[in-house]
Amino acid sequence: MKPALFIALLCSLLTVSCNNDIYLETPETDAQGPKWTWIPYNSDHLRITGRGNYEKDDYVILSWSSSAVTVGFVGTALEMKIWTNSVVYLDVFVDKEDDPSSEVEYINSGDSSSMVPVVSGLSYGPHIVTLYKRSESNVGDLYFYGFRVLGRAEKNLLPSVPKRKIEFIGNSITCGADVLIPDPTMDSKLTYESSYYSYAGQTAKILNAEPHVICCSGHGLYVNIDGSKTDLLPVVYNKTGTQSISAVAWDHRKWHPDIIVINLGTNDIASGQSDSAHFVNAAVDFIQEIRSYHAKAKIVLVDGPMLTGENRAKCRRYLNVVKKVLRSQGEKGLYRFSLEPKGDLGYGIYYHPVKEEALADAESLSAWIRSEFGWK
Repeated sequence: MKPALFIALLCSLLTVSCNNDIYLETPETDAQGPKWTWIPYNSDHLRITGRGNYEKDDYVILSWSSSAVTVGFVGTALEMKIWTNSVVYLDVFVDKEDDPSSEVEYINSGDSSSMVPVVSGLSYGPHIVTLYKRSESNVGDLYFYGFRVLGRAEKNLLPSVPKRKIEFIGNSITCGADVLIPDPTMDSKLTYESSYYSYAGQTAKILNAEPHVICCSGHGLYVNIDGSKTDLLPVVYNKTGTQSISAVAWDHRKWHPDIIVINLGTNDIASGQSDSAHFVNAAVDFIQEIRSYHAKAKIVLVDGPMLTGENRAKCRRYLNVVKKVLRSQGEKGLYRFSLEPKGDLGYGIYYHPVKEEALADAESLSAWIRSEFGWK
């Protein structure tokens, strides 16, 4: 049976208190069957993917797009205890689905966390459920306390960790802004954003790679699309998110990607303040910093499909100069790739790729990675 769609609006669901210190290996049962079992966020019976702020003792803060929590259990239902400082959208995948069968929309209306249904009515037996953060850091963090399962967690049900790792750094199309918009004439909404269906999420899926996605809509290398210079990608890259009250410094030693895809420059150019020297210097400095953290990673500079005409040509010239400068300094692991515009597949608002174009971008990037780096 497919899980029902649960939408937690305005935190109106009943808050259920749980003891984070208790984990029952074998759940208690009664005449009606299994009872609820608590699985705290730091239990080895679940897996968290993506950067996390673990500074507090009773929850982890997951901010960046594509952060995910996976649990394996034997039972019939699953709930989660969460909170957000604003709003968060989560996709729910059950038993290795290719596409999410439901979503959770959770909006802040106070200081208290809530117990929110995830899936129910499953046939009794082994199941794997993944919560996938589809909305970006700019709009809200996920405070994750743990799961309650109607049954028992089973560590050995967790899928194996992908051997390959890709880090994506970018702006709105990396976040998947408006990728699900049903009509390009409609207004932009957070409900249309999906990091899973972005070119980044689909590339990771095609290549069976574990992703870390560091992205901010409207932000750039040295100037944002509105002309501001706050929270530039080289600044927030070193944090667990963009929300000042919840982000902390990220320890890059915790996770080393095989490939780092940087898709930046669109907002810098579109801002109208695209000074070539500032752009090149900012990009060179940023890549040198990244290289200091990840000595063995392949770094791919990508220009996206949103720019047209002279703006597109300008962005490509700048990125090619960046590559030339770094190569002259001895950088051997830097590459260039272009995501070609595909207007025949349709554009969303602000020239954002729709789902079909994002998939086509992912397919072209994945094919190039396989060819260039021998990934099979």
